[in-house]
Amino acid sequence: MEQAQPKTGPLVKVAITTLIKFSDKFAGIEVHVAVGGKYVKLNYPTDTFIEILRKLQQKEVEEVYIYQSDCKILVDTAQKAMSAQTFYDPATVNEQRVESMSASFEVVKSVIGQLGVEVETLKLIKTINTRAMSVMSESPSIFAFIKNFKKNCTEEFLLAVLTNYVMALVIDKFPWKSDQVKEKGALASYMCDMMLNSEDFSTLRKWEVEGGELPEKIKKHPSETAENLKKTRNLVPSETITIIEQHHELPSGKGFPFGITGSRFNQLSTIFIISQQFTHLLHKHQYDYEKRFDIIVQLKDIYGESKTFEKTLDALMQVVD
Repeated sequence: MEQAQPKTGPLVKVAITTLIKFSDKFAGIEVHVAVGGKYVKLNYPTDTFIEILRKLQQKEVEEVYIYQSDCKILVDTAQKAMSAQTFYDPATVNEQRVESMSASFEVVKSVIGQLGVEVETLKLIKTINTRAMSVMSESPSIFAFIKNFKKNCTEEFLLAVLTNYVMALVIDKFPWKSDQVKEKGALASYMCDMMLNSEDFSTLRKWEVEGGELPEKIKKHPSETAENLKKTRNLVPSETITIIEQHHELPSGKGFPFGITGSRFNQLSTIFIISQQFTHLLHKHQYDYEKRFDIIVQLKDIYGESKTFEKTLDALMQVVD
């Protein structure tokens, strides 16, 4: 029997939970851990590594490394999971669908964050969004979706889905609405924080509530993400890149990373920003819908001085009224 050739090339960091989620769907991936500045291989392509990963979890190891070439296997596996007949089978409960979507989101975030956008990863994002909006539409309300599924996905994925859902409703209030415009915003929802790990994301959420000083890595992530996406401008729309670049800016000029003022925001960026901030504040209030008008008042205090933001806030008011 011919022995498999050893793999070489750059290693990519992947969450153990992501590999475990899809462990029964693929074989051939070699897993490494970082020890003392070196990478130690834990298995061979013919090995079953699920037990290895579970033992690492017990030791509170959260991430491992796989070869860049193996990332394609991971992306393909996630795409197949989103497109498999079992995903549409009436016997497949929505909790399982949400778990698969969230795990697929972690795959695409990890791969894009380290390797950039390729056709396959962009296709996976679009598939995740289509499936998420479908499950959302089947729910009696946005709050039923949150109540039923927030335990089945990461907080980041939940907030991305909800931001995208609110944004689509707000876009519908403008005469230039279209599915193409919504897709540009959807891509931004899933990619805007792809340079942040889970700890960075938690730090950012905490800062939104408590204020204080942010680490430079977090302050720079909108511009760094945008610059990475500009390298693949033929794949990612320029409007999506602009949204990502501006999504933490404020019309007062006190946002980051560039401190731009209200006159430099385009309408789609303001829709994304307001939808995201509305979602995050609703999350802060434990999704108490009675707080929606208080949240809009708060948003008007922060963003209402700009005419472009004012139009978006008026549209949001129509959505939630």
